[in-house]
Amino acid sequence: MTSTTTDKILTRRDGAVAHIVFNNPDRLNAISLEMWQGMGDAVERFEADPEVRVIVLSGAGGKAFVAGADVSKYEEERMGEDSAEHYARTGERGLSMLYHSEKATIAAIDGFCIGGGISVATCCDLRIATPKSTFAQPAMRYGIGYRYKSLRRVTDLIGPAATKELLIGGTTFDAQQALNKGLVGQVLPEDGFMEAITKLADRIAAGAPLTLKQVKHAIAQIVRDPAERELDQSEALFQACYASADYREGIRAFAEKRKPVFKGL
Repeated sequence: MTSTTTDKILTRRDGAVAHIVFNNPDRLNAISLEMWQGMGDAVERFEADPEVRVIVLSGAGGKAFVAGADVSKYEEERMGEDSAEHYARTGERGLSMLYHSEKATIAAIDGFCIGGGISVATCCDLRIATPKSTFAQPAMRYGIGYRYKSLRRVTDLIGPAATKELLIGGTTFDAQQALNKGLVGQVLPEDGFMEAITKLADRIAAGAPLTLKQVKHAIAQIVRDPAERELDQSEALFQACYASADYREGIRAFAEKRKPVFKGL
């Protein structure tokens, strides 16, 4: 099932796996206000679809995931207090929805992942790159700022020192450095990259949805400020796993040496 939010954001669903593709290859998928809006709309739609269990984000063209913001549109989209705030709120809406999604989310990074590309990738559960991928956040080159939430997501992954290397030092990480610092979890060969991503997504989609929801919620609490942690909800989700029909199906399938069929119930 294929549809478009805008011609710069392409979406499709293959069974339980949904895809969001940044489609601005002439500008290395540099992201504009229209694309931030489109990404947020796509995440919102897939989040509401009970058939979707995994969302994969990727870039068109084979050269970039997202090579930062579309600087050519800065004067049009980010100049002036009102327009700058509208741009920031639109971007944060999409990022926050992605970060808090109950679906499993995968950033398939093949090429440049710059600025806003890192912001998108760090909102995903899994970040997988090809060896040619590079990572940078050249904010100081343009005089732009990053809100606390966006910097917090990066810092939670790689720590304050590496985040300062990116933003203050202007360092570019290659794929191996990104792997070493925890910015990505795997580096896979470029040949067959999306096929490997599809296999991973299908494997996750075949897993127990209630377990996914419980694990994501619990891990989210670990990186939140202690006063904001929803520990009662975490415990309720934990108990719900063991009270579910899916738990009984999983145990039976193991005993019967077959693949379980989970329904999220």
